[in-house]
Amino acid sequence: MDNERVIGSLGDLAAVPGVPTEPTLRKLIRENADFPIVSIGKNGVAYEIDVEAAISWLKAHEEKRREAEAAQRNRVHQFALELLGDDAASNGEAAGLSASERKALLEEELVAIKVQERRGQLIRKASVEEAVASILLFDNRLRDTFSARLAKRIELPRDVIAAIDTMMDQDRRTLAAEMEKLGGIADVDAEGRDTVV
Repeated sequence: MDNERVIGSLGDLAAVPGVPTEPTLRKLIRENADFPIVSIGKNGVAYEIDVEAAISWLKAHEEKRREAEAAQRNRVHQFALELLGDDAASNGEAAGLSASERKALLEEELVAIKVQERRGQLIRKASVEEAVASILLFDNRLRDTFSARLAKRIELPRDVIAAIDTMMDQDRRTLAAEMEKLGGIADVDAEGRDTVV
């Protein structure tokens, strides 16, 4: 008897605790060709279902559904991280919300962001980077000509001018290294010149 399959009707299966109702089971059977049925019911003829296999299938199906929901929550969370940054995405208001509620919350935040942009309260990162890069390039041009401009005003020996140029290059490299640590917009080329990336 241990190896015998237990065959039951749709009603028998629905009567098992934790198993969905008959209408839900019919829907699952229609939508999933791999549902373990022995024979499909017709008018006046009951479904025949391998009860043990059906319960195992339902458990696996429920696990897949939970995994899909978790994956969706993760996608929404990743979207929030990309869009709003760590603080907004991990904000306590979003904890415990369904995926559709989080989506609605994100849409509200997007509208708020657009309003803040129009009011001039937010500045796009690209425009800030562009402005900083422009200032760095201007500063670089001044550094390149500093010793020559100084030599025109004050008589300096060549070794002092060379020392000034060396210090300027070291300062340029230090600044570029600090910008690099910040994920900045400047880099150093082979000659120690700032270049915009």
